[in-house]
Amino acid sequence: MSHSDQHLIEQFRDSGRSDLLEELLQRHLSRIRGVVFQMLLDHSAADDVTQDIFLRVVRGIERFEGRSEFSTWLYQVAMNTVRTYLKRRGRSRVQFHDELPEGSAVSLAAPDGAVMQAELTAEVQTALASLSPQLRAAIVLVCLQEQPASHAAEIEGCSTDTMYWRVHEARRQLKQLLAEHLS
Repeated sequence: MSHSDQHLIEQFRDSGRSDLLEELLQRHLSRIRGVVFQMLLDHSAADDVTQDIFLRVVRGIERFEGRSEFSTWLYQVAMNTVRTYLKRRGRSRVQFHDELPEGSAVSLAAPDGAVMQAELTAEVQTALASLSPQLRAAIVLVCLQEQPASHAAEIEGCSTDTMYWRVHEARRQLKQLLAEHLS
């Protein structure tokens, strides 16, 4: 039986059982790791930042007040940690590291198609990397993570209208950057 996030948090607070906290974090690990990679476009950095996020969550879980959903709070911690990472690195834009992710393989049955797909993926990630962190966050949260704009706005600390504008502007810039692939 799967318990709600809130139930797991309450049970953890009452009992101090680390397995409950581990279950809660494991439930969200892949989505958070995904959003972090989509923001940083670097597997090694994404692993490090994801670990930092979960350390911050473990240290701060007692302060979680439940005014929003746990997942919203977790995304806020994640996006704030990503922004802090980017500031520490002294750059607001990321550089896409053109590397094959672990476990990926080029198909021997259709090598031309696989190479073309890899090139297109690299172009899309390079275009995504060129967006400002705010626009990248909008496109990542709303389009790639499929969060409702209102939820993404809450995560980013802006109005829903602002989030809609950011998504629109990010799409416009991506369309311009990827024009040769869209025709």
